[in-house]
Amino acid sequence: MRKLLFAISTLALLFVLTACGGKDKETEAGGTYFEMGTQDYTDPKIIAHMVKELVKDQTDHEVNITENIQASPLIITAMDKGDFDLATLYSGEVYNNHFDDDKVEHTTDANKTLAQAQELFNEKFDLKWFDSLGFENKYTIAISDDYAKEKNIETMSDLGELAPELTIGTDSAWIERGDDGYRAFQEHYGYSFKKAVGMEISLMYEGLKTGELDAITAYSVDPEIKELNLKVLEDDEGFFPPSTASLVARNDKLKEYPELEDIINSMIDLINEEEMTQLIYEVDIEKKEPKDVAKNFLVEKGLLK
Repeated sequence: MRKLLFAISTLALLFVLTACGGKDKETEAGGTYFEMGTQDYTDPKIIAHMVKELVKDQTDHEVNITENIQASPLIITAMDKGDFDLATLYSGEVYNNHFDDDKVEHTTDANKTLAQAQELFNEKFDLKWFDSLGFENKYTIAISDDYAKEKNIETMSDLGELAPELTIGTDSAWIERGDDGYRAFQEHYGYSFKKAVGMEISLMYEGLKTGELDAITAYSVDPEIKELNLKVLEDDEGFFPPSTASLVARNDKLKEYPELEDIINSMIDLINEEEMTQLIYEVDIEKKEPKDVAKNFLVEKGLLK
């Protein structure tokens, strides 16, 4: 069934790519069109529009963006075939069955994970995996900021003293997962919650608001963290896998268009997690357009006029 679903998703992606209008055409200024794919969540969409704005501003080229690709492996496949030239990917992708087990060292060290992604994706897919954009979008645990201050909780270890009295809400997959799931978390940190409840993500945040939940699993740049004034706990024992965001590009495009590499290099360490959370908040909660949020951010950073 998984193979069937993947095949259906791949056919859908091919249909979308076939419909892309700019590939192999010249821009009005005589440049080329770069094709960029994004996943179906907000941060890569914002980043894509940043790239689009910078390329338009600094070169004769343009960027076509194809949004809402259901999974990063589909984007990587499209890049390998030459259908996409650029994407935002996350370092933890190196653990997602792209390489033989003996090639990959599983580690929670962010720098080592990024270095492996850079080396292995270059070797197998001829892709340049750039240094970090400056933020991670990784799994974490969040509680209300008021509760954190009341109980002096900063880290996941700090939470251990209170956990036997607390209910945590999480997506059902985390309860069942192996290496980075709840069972492994209990072994790693040495404590259990009173109750772990699997549910939809939106219900998790609602449960924190109503007091039915005391803690939740979250992604570190979820906009609800800002909306609900939550405290993201430090993973002080290094349990959750790193998920550092980077731009990734085909080496042949970078060789042919070195100005593209210059633009990508200008975005390294451009945005931290707090800033990305704010931008996602503006899109998801305040309903602003990703392109407008991206452009305003670049103006604030002095990269656009």
